[in-house]
Amino acid sequence: MLIVLGKLSRPCLKLKMINFATGMVKMKRNVIASGVLLSLVSMQAWCNESATAQSVFSSEEVPAVVQEPGFQYFVGLRGGGNLLGNADSASISSGSIDSDDGDYGVFGGLDLGVYMPNDRGRVYYSFEYHSTTTKFDGQDAYDTNVGLHLLSADHIFRPNSSVRPFVGLHMGYAFAETDSDFSENYEESGIVFGFQAGLGWEVTQNLGMEVGIRHTVLPSDRSSWKAENSDGESVTVETQLNGVTSAYLGASYRF
Repeated sequence: MLIVLGKLSRPCLKLKMINFATGMVKMKRNVIASGVLLSLVSMQAWCNESATAQSVFSSEEVPAVVQEPGFQYFVGLRGGGNLLGNADSASISSGSIDSDDGDYGVFGGLDLGVYMPNDRGRVYYSFEYHSTTTKFDGQDAYDTNVGLHLLSADHIFRPNSSVRPFVGLHMGYAFAETDSDFSENYEESGIVFGFQAGLGWEVTQNLGMEVGIRHTVLPSDRSSWKAENSDGESVTVETQLNGVTSAYLGASYRF
């Protein structure tokens, strides 16, 4: 009887072991499923936190990065009035007379150059053409024409304001000659230098205007040349140019 019971107990033991293994498999599946679910929930929460943080940062004001302007090329035109300082005299048989003080005239100029970064300064080439009339005792005698090839450099104050004062220096080469019906004419050339100052302002982003004053020291050698008076008598004229001062209005365009 005991033997029979012993034989019957083995299948029961196997059944219990099978049930135990099946339970372990189910438990393992449940643990894995729970882990996967927990991971998905955690990932979703992390994504929500990241999106919230990103929206918070994006809602904060971020200072705009302003790109500072670099070199800008420009072309400009200038025009205005001038005063030519000279010391001319005419010698005739009856004596010598001096020219009237100051010869007023007009001039025009062309500028080609570049603005420095931040508009702190500019460097440019200029060509100016001046024309004045020399008078003796209030009577027109002859015209004096002066051409200037100049290299200028300006320092600009308050570059970020609407009105920008500037001062600068220039130097270059000049030629001067008289224009008349006389048999001879005065001609002179040489190195010149001077200074300028003015105010500039922007009309548009690329278009600017300015007003200014320039003074240029001219070649000062005194030269003699022959002319005639109204009676046809020979006259010896001595000419000496001291400088030219001009007041102008100008416009420039930036590229």
